[in-house]
Amino acid sequence: MKQLFQQLFYALIVRPWLRLFIGVRFENREAFDRVEQFIVVANHNSHFDTVSIMAALPGYKLRKTHAVAAADYFGQGTVSGTAMNLFFNSILIKRNREAGEPSAIDVLDEHLKKGDSLILFPEGSRGQPGVISDFKKGIAILLQRNPQIPFIPVYLDGFGRVLPKDKWLIIPLVCKVRFGDPMRAETQDIDSLLEVVKEAILRLKHKDERDRNSF
Repeated sequence: MKQLFQQLFYALIVRPWLRLFIGVRFENREAFDRVEQFIVVANHNSHFDTVSIMAALPGYKLRKTHAVAAADYFGQGTVSGTAMNLFFNSILIKRNREAGEPSAIDVLDEHLKKGDSLILFPEGSRGQPGVISDFKKGIAILLQRNPQIPFIPVYLDGFGRVLPKDKWLIIPLVCKVRFGDPMRAETQDIDSLLEVVKEAILRLKHKDERDRNSF
């Protein structure tokens, strides 16, 4: 029932709304058809980032794809936690875990081992529009542990203006969700993996393209 609800919700409501009201354009959604399991990695400027990526997924892949989010921000209260699970299959990560609790990496690695896919923002949190912050090492560790799982780089263009950090007014503008082709880790070195992932995302921003993330 949940899977059917998500498929209808994204296909009939979210995707048309994003295209018609926000002006979102999806490029190379076909990347998901070429892999069974994946880790999406993207730059992060807006709350619209996650919902736009989820809306691009083929309906049959929604059930096993999880957005990773901070429990202290998105898990406050029953309503918020339920909504995050219902709409995003979210894995809520504690930033300050208690003694004896598994680490965030172990939790995510367990999901990957079960065959699930993840949506990750390696910057860790929303940054300033048009600026990509340093990547956390988590994505590199997950790829190191699971070299057989491809990652799909995504460049999100324009969302930093539609709904910037700490703002609540939605400004409709042309935005692009540009998916790269699936890639597999070809090194086990953490720092090298971070560079590979970051470069894969940045390559999706065309050199002669106006940056729509900042005013």
